[in-house]
Amino acid sequence: MPTAESDSLLATLQREARRAGFPPAAFGLDTIAADIDSLHRVSTDSLCPRHIGQLARVEYLLSKAYLRFVKGQRHGFVDNPENLLNKNEYVHNASEQHIKPLPSSFADEAISHARDGQAIAYVLQSRPTSALYQRYEQQLPVATDTLTRRRLMANMERERWHHANRPSASDAKYVLVNAAAQQLWAVGPDTVLQMRVVCGARRSKTPLMRCTIGSVEVNPEWHIPPKLVRDEVSAHAGNAAYFERLHYVILNSKGDTVPPESVTREQMAANHFRVNQLRGPGNALGRLKFNISNPFSVYLHDTNQKGAFSRADRALSHGCVRVQKPYELACFVLGLNEVDHEATLDQLRVAIGMTPTTEKEQQFLADHADDPAAILNHAGRWRGVPGNVPVYIIYNTLYPSPVDDKMETWGDPYGFDALLLKAMTPYLQTPAPALPPSP
Repeated sequence: MPTAESDSLLATLQREARRAGFPPAAFGLDTIAADIDSLHRVSTDSLCPRHIGQLARVEYLLSKAYLRFVKGQRHGFVDNPENLLNKNEYVHNASEQHIKPLPSSFADEAISHARDGQAIAYVLQSRPTSALYQRYEQQLPVATDTLTRRRLMANMERERWHHANRPSASDAKYVLVNAAAQQLWAVGPDTVLQMRVVCGARRSKTPLMRCTIGSVEVNPEWHIPPKLVRDEVSAHAGNAAYFERLHYVILNSKGDTVPPESVTREQMAANHFRVNQLRGPGNALGRLKFNISNPFSVYLHDTNQKGAFSRADRALSHGCVRVQKPYELACFVLGLNEVDHEATLDQLRVAIGMTPTTEKEQQFLADHADDPAAILNHAGRWRGVPGNVPVYIIYNTLYPSPVDDKMETWGDPYGFDALLLKAMTPYLQTPAPALPPSP
């Protein structure tokens, strides 16, 4: 007959499922409750084959519900999210993932706790402990519209993946990019710098990761990715005016410059040559490039297309993140301020073409009006970043603002919420549970 322990486990699963936003019936708990209630009305002496079948069904379904729920709470209700969201957006470097895979020992561990009478404790311990998850969970009971609840459920699922890709209390300063928000925050001990960003288009999504800014490049040269050369630039092979207008140079395997007229479209499409864009005002990377450690060859950078920041939908790039306020971001990551680094800031402003603000800048520009190379190189080429400032690139459609900690709602430009919710459909509906055959 049902025991006090099975009654308590059922009640715990019903409560915790609702707390997580799921209908208990999605785990077969309504069927279990009906069977247990029926069995409690029967004395041991009057058991018949039908009751014995109910007992078997309760044991099977309660075990199944227990395993499904604790697995979901501990490791996510969506299986293989990296594959679902494609291109390994949730891998932050080549050797380490910040989504913990389901360990092979999970089932043995969960069953062992149940056998030791610790099933209820194991269910309670399975609840995600991140502060962000708990904020989402607290909003669920007061979310009255379907859209808000669905957005909460999708973001709660992300938190079940045991993210290492979240700012830590130990970060003295960090940069946070939310690709869903298409916003960047540079957060320091006593300041928060916020700006718009342009992220990857749907066909070339910005990868989500944790990395560090190791250096800032002043007036970078753009090494155009081979795929872009093959798919776009090669169509203009032989057109010298095109390459001159965009300040593109073609390089052979030895690094020597090759005249555009001597290269065919087929050769460029086969990546027999490299194409670079020269440093300066027209460069697609703008005047500042922030080099971040990652296996995807993406980085943060300025842009020569400032108008994109006025668009509502800024999912436009080939994967890199274009920043709206590159000078301010450079000052943040390099630790430069007007009091202690006046000369350095003068040089930087001159080099990146900002309007001169001091007599020293004006004088340098006047003295070198006929020497553009001297102006480009006035601040040097590379600047090392003290302490390797961490960068977190995330995708959350609900996230607390680093400015005032208020929860903000953002769009779903990559459709990731929709994908997660579709994969979670079996848990959001109330399907009839699979039952074992009755004797």
